[in-house]
Amino acid sequence: MIIDLNSAPEGTLTHGQSSQESSHAFAERLKIAFGKESPHAFAQRSGIGDSTIRRYLLGSMPGLDNLLVIAKAANVTLDWLATGEGPMRASKEPLFVTVQEGGMPLGFVAVPKLEIRPSAGAGTLALHDDGEPDIVAFREDWLRRIGISPKFARLMVAQGDSMRETINDGDLMIVDISIREFIDEAIYVLVYGGLVRLKRLQMLRNGLLLLKSDNPRYETEEVPLAEQPELIIGGRVRWAGGSI
Repeated sequence: MIIDLNSAPEGTLTHGQSSQESSHAFAERLKIAFGKESPHAFAQRSGIGDSTIRRYLLGSMPGLDNLLVIAKAANVTLDWLATGEGPMRASKEPLFVTVQEGGMPLGFVAVPKLEIRPSAGAGTLALHDDGEPDIVAFREDWLRRIGISPKFARLMVAQGDSMRETINDGDLMIVDISIREFIDEAIYVLVYGGLVRLKRLQMLRNGLLLLKSDNPRYETEEVPLAEQPELIIGGRVRWAGGSI
């Protein structure tokens, strides 16, 4: 199923870390976030299953939904929890808030969460729609500072390891869906061969388009000129735990 990224409703990076190192570091931050509270007590208070919390402490990485729940319940920032960078506690003006009933906070704008998990790897059929998305509000001035008009911002989650040197599996991303064609070398969300891809695009002088992975384990893919009409750009990644 192909989802129209224009009409569909709608996180600082850990460079050079292996998946194992990143998972271990997250588990350590989770213990710090718990403080003196036991994992069982935190699980009950947050609403996340006790067995799920214990999996995270053993090295599993949560998805976006549970990251948001944990950050809110532990009163820590999402950036710090997910990556270990930035302040542990939220400032007086947080980067984002979850939208509550009763209106949008002054100075914030909703960035809808699009339930598409771009495949930063090979061979995963990644397009799916889980229905009504969750809504998170980001500071409007911050969105404009990273070069995106708020009405074109979409919150997404990366999946896979082909962009691992820049974007890791499970990283939050803000995608600018106003950019629907190649402009310059950057990281784009795109549909090619029936799959959603997360790749760095480069155009050669002869018109050949390269789909590049930041993880050196993956080979660069070539898209010849004749096949480029089949490649659909869904948007350009503007932020993934930090500006890129």
